[in-house]
Amino acid sequence: MSAAALRTYSRLQRLTARVTSTRPLSSTAWIPPELPILENRLDSKDDEITKYELSCNVRPWSKDGSRYSRTYRSQGLIPGIIYGAPSPTSPEPSRILTLTSHQKIQRELVINKLPGYSAFSSRVYDLTLLDSTPSTNAGDVIQVIPRDLQMHPVRNEVLCLNYLRYYPGRPLEIPLRYSMVDDSPALKRGAFILAQNRFVTLTVLPGFKIPNFVEVDCSGLKLKDKVRLDRLALPEGCEWGKDVDDEFLVGSVFGRAKTMAGVEEEE
Repeated sequence: MSAAALRTYSRLQRLTARVTSTRPLSSTAWIPPELPILENRLDSKDDEITKYELSCNVRPWSKDGSRYSRTYRSQGLIPGIIYGAPSPTSPEPSRILTLTSHQKIQRELVINKLPGYSAFSSRVYDLTLLDSTPSTNAGDVIQVIPRDLQMHPVRNEVLCLNYLRYYPGRPLEIPLRYSMVDDSPALKRGAFILAQNRFVTLTVLPGFKIPNFVEVDCSGLKLKDKVRLDRLALPEGCEWGKDVDDEFLVGSVFGRAKTMAGVEEEE
């Protein structure tokens, strides 16, 4: 073996040893290392209403702008704004500039993750202000809905997160959840619902709790069936939004033709 070939062989051996000794990446490697592996609270069979909480610092208006925002992000703080009126009849108060921990936002994104999308922007949070403002005190809690979440297109990092003030009666987009799937011959044999809407607009009346989901009854569904409003269970104390009518389409049942034949033979 020539000297050049020997050097190449030795280099390949070193590279092989380095690769095999490297710890393989897990499926959750994108989660920051300081975060624990969290169980998705939405996977639970428990239908109890979950309380959602966040806290944020308040930044002065003199430190608003892209240059300050980049500095904040380098410190693990995500800039945003609290806006919106606290009731339908009151005027909108002064907007509050916020700084929310990037780690806390990532945590909420993980535990609100659903297959193919996230329910994070559909939740009502109790947002605790850690600093005082001319109109609020440190420790005050404001009910808000996350809005205008901006993510980096490559690094999967949060760039901005705003909050909209919530009051009872403000329309909410509540995620849909399929139930009674095993009672559908088509879905049980491998068919699926091609979703047109993953959320439905609700208004929650004063004194009632905000639901985590709206259940979709899938019992008896066959191929080519359309899932509409009549299969949705309206939670107690809620009303459908103004844009929701009887023709509201959740999705359609699709699958292979042989699946349909198998179902018909079984019937």
